[in-house]
Amino acid sequence: MKDGLRFVDSDMHVQEPGNLFERYLDPAFKSRVTAPVNAEGKFQRYWTIDGIPSSMDGELQQYRKRNSRNVPQASGSTVTSVGQQLSASRSFGTGRLQFAVDRKYDNEAQLMAFPMEGIDIAVLFPTGCLSVMGRNNMDPQLSLALSQAYNNWMFDFTRRSPDQMKWVAMLPLHDVSLACQELKRCVTELDAVGSFIRPNLVNGHYWHSNYWDPLYSLHEELNVAWCFHEGTGAWNSYFNTLYGENRFYRHVASHWVEMQQAMVAQIIGGVFEFFPKLRVGYLEANNSWAPGLLSRIEWDYVNYRDSHAPYLSLTPKEYFQRNCWASVEGTEPEIEATASFIGPENMAISTDYPHFDSSFPFVTTNLLENVSRETAKSILLGGAGLYNFNKDDFLKADTAAAEIKLVP
Repeated sequence: MKDGLRFVDSDMHVQEPGNLFERYLDPAFKSRVTAPVNAEGKFQRYWTIDGIPSSMDGELQQYRKRNSRNVPQASGSTVTSVGQQLSASRSFGTGRLQFAVDRKYDNEAQLMAFPMEGIDIAVLFPTGCLSVMGRNNMDPQLSLALSQAYNNWMFDFTRRSPDQMKWVAMLPLHDVSLACQELKRCVTELDAVGSFIRPNLVNGHYWHSNYWDPLYSLHEELNVAWCFHEGTGAWNSYFNTLYGENRFYRHVASHWVEMQQAMVAQIIGGVFEFFPKLRVGYLEANNSWAPGLLSRIEWDYVNYRDSHAPYLSLTPKEYFQRNCWASVEGTEPEIEATASFIGPENMAISTDYPHFDSSFPFVTTNLLENVSRETAKSILLGGAGLYNFNKDDFLKADTAAAEIKLVP
């Protein structure tokens, strides 16, 4: 808890080990995935898949404006390249994450972060693996093997305290039937509470396309969340074409605009009309874009509904409030105003631990200083609605937190 308030971290991250695929990938596919090694012979995170880097950031960005390697930190220690620090980012030079760096971001470090922010339950997302599915025309069987490897690793990672650490599955989106099979396996056998999906179009399939109907339907049937999560660096992102080398441009645009395009497709395209029990999270993109976009859709609603979307039975805002959650980081000045329009119960919050642009471990403190306590209460608990956590889930998490003995 944070100041007596329940807190579901809707989007906490792990830092996958560089040898994840070496350890977990089906041997039949290992020759197609490689990772660099350091001077000690240890695998480094980020992979080359069929000769193509999993993220295109390194390909486009030719110049670093500031190199963080071996830069002295506030504590007198250093953050290495594994720490992912960039420029004068929020965590650069603070030493806040040194405990995690020292432990190589293991599951002990993950749990050490919980009391620092007052987290009751956290839903874990990847870092390097955010980019693995972010390209078109991947061999579907390779896509499946990569997904299975990550999901099996994540299951093992969360076994340290599964009532506190929940997780969402990576899906082989290059074949919707395989994606359904893997989602079913992860939920029924590995306790996943949803899936993470980049909003970038895969093989040109729009998010309102009937192509995705089996996957939408299965999320409903399994009662798990569909979580859009952008990350910049996807090969199939349109913003590479628009903005090229400048990651600043791409990071601003991709997180907001890709989410907006996904929500427009799902609302106007009737996804929420035809799948009324589907729960969708638009994560790590702030959320002040949501009210303006909903207003824009409603402005055109009276003009185009009868001719272009006669199947819609609710207003855009009604669909959003029934089916959607959009997350914040805690410091945005417009949170209270946004909550007044879309409803704080349709908002969630993420620590974004342990990424360079996170405000960890002050995310919850910032939120409570930024909005009323009543609004903060709903937002801190918003992830429970997205992931369908109930009182029993919190009681189990409380018991686990009380019993677990962390290794310093």
